[in-house]
Amino acid sequence: MQRLLVCLLLAAVASGAQERLFVGIEPEKPMVEFGGFIVINCTTNCEFSSYGIETSLLKQEIPEKGTSWRAFRLGNVTEWTPRALCYFVCEKEDEDLEPQGANITVYRAPNHVVLDPLPEVEVGKKYNLTCRVSDVAPIRNVTVTFLRGGEKLYQETFEEHSNATAGDLVVTHSLMAQRADHGMEFSCQAALDLRPEAELFEKASYNQSLKIVVFPVDPHLQTSENILETNTEMPVECNVVGIFPVEEAQFDLTFAGESLNFSTSMSGNRVTAHALVSSSSAGEHELNCAVSLGPVTRTAAKTVHIYSLPEPILNVDHQEILVNETATFMCSSQGTEAPGTKMQIRTAKQVLIYGRQGSLQVSVTAQEEDDGREFTCEVLLIVDGQRVLKSTSVKLSVFYGPQMNDSSCPNSLTWKDGSEEIFICSAWGNPAPTVECSKDKIPYAIGIQQPITKEQDGIYQCNATNMYGSIIQYVTVHVESYQFPTLAVSLAALITVAVTSAVIMAYRMYYQAHKIRKYHLKNQQEGGTAMEEKCLNGNAPLV
Repeated sequence: MQRLLVCLLLAAVASGAQERLFVGIEPEKPMVEFGGFIVINCTTNCEFSSYGIETSLLKQEIPEKGTSWRAFRLGNVTEWTPRALCYFVCEKEDEDLEPQGANITVYRAPNHVVLDPLPEVEVGKKYNLTCRVSDVAPIRNVTVTFLRGGEKLYQETFEEHSNATAGDLVVTHSLMAQRADHGMEFSCQAALDLRPEAELFEKASYNQSLKIVVFPVDPHLQTSENILETNTEMPVECNVVGIFPVEEAQFDLTFAGESLNFSTSMSGNRVTAHALVSSSSAGEHELNCAVSLGPVTRTAAKTVHIYSLPEPILNVDHQEILVNETATFMCSSQGTEAPGTKMQIRTAKQVLIYGRQGSLQVSVTAQEEDDGREFTCEVLLIVDGQRVLKSTSVKLSVFYGPQMNDSSCPNSLTWKDGSEEIFICSAWGNPAPTVECSKDKIPYAIGIQQPITKEQDGIYQCNATNMYGSIIQYVTVHVESYQFPTLAVSLAALITVAVTSAVIMAYRMYYQAHKIRKYHLKNQQEGGTAMEEKCLNGNAPLV
């Protein structure tokens, strides 16, 4: 009995397992591209009398069918969170099947991936890489990656993003600019990974090259002076060194608010802008130089003092004047109205008059030494601590009659008869006088060497003449005759006789002394040998 109960129980269990009914849906995790369609299969293991699929999407049953399944085409998927529910109604009324549903994942592959334009960035500064991905879904399956020359720099994912609708992504990554990055290509890539249910979609941006700039110091502004006269030009230079890339430096030069025309030159990592500045208005004007290199702009400024100082005007009432007459000098200048302006009239040796008014006047009594003298009117202006001097000069011509003195025409000359001499007599005056000399109304050549005779002894009259007068100088010439020097000859004769007598006396004394000695020696030594006599007389050879 017990065994029978066990068998019945097992049979009941087996019968129940065979009769379990179900409803299935395939695929279990359906995915469809936004705007597309998907086929859903509904399956069951019961004999059904009716069936269907419930969804908010447009549906259409597919003609192909089986005894345990039906297929439906869901099209024009424009919802982001649709759902499909398969159901069957079994023929047996007591069989009640629970419908089976599935959430449909709607996706949109990345199609528009853009890397924002890369800026020109200064070395050592931070800059951003920004990638923009438009209209992609589902965002939780998206990965954005930044690449540098094929090398992966940074990656960002969005697993925690719960919104199923399509959206835009903006991903930013910061970097420090390095010189080595100049010219490197950067890009970004968006990937939508739907595996294993669907495929991997990838889209990359266009590559962009990074420009790095080096701009270590401010530009240097150079001028030859800090002051400039109105309506004149002065060269200026603005240069920068150590920059990169040097050929991309952009200059902007202005003076007194006006742009300047300029040219540039390059040498190594140095670039220089050359310009000319000018202004017609006096005062302080600003000279500015701005240099731009990529995002970096550096400036330099300098103040230039513009001044106006016209040339002074110097007039003299009589530029040609007679000695002891008066000449009046008048100097004027429009520029003396500027603060700190001084005026003066001067010669090379002294200041005749000075002042701060717009005109000066001085009178001078002309002297002989004033002929050819330069009189100068000066205008001095202090601009930014620097002296600016303008001047105008005139030369005075002083006329006067001839003048002579013993230095130019000596009143007495002594010549030797038979010698050659030059008769010199000159005079000074303005204009230069003509000098003529004569003796007994006979003209005598001046400045020519001539032989001297006794007839040239006498008094000469020298006349100096110019248009302002004449003067006479008398010159007495003494011509001495040549005399034989008898005294000198007599003295020479006496000296000769005395010297000759002394020589004769000395010789006689020497001779007598030697002869007497020989004689006495001979008398005293008569009894000696001949050899002894020779020795005593110095005639025998030494042994």
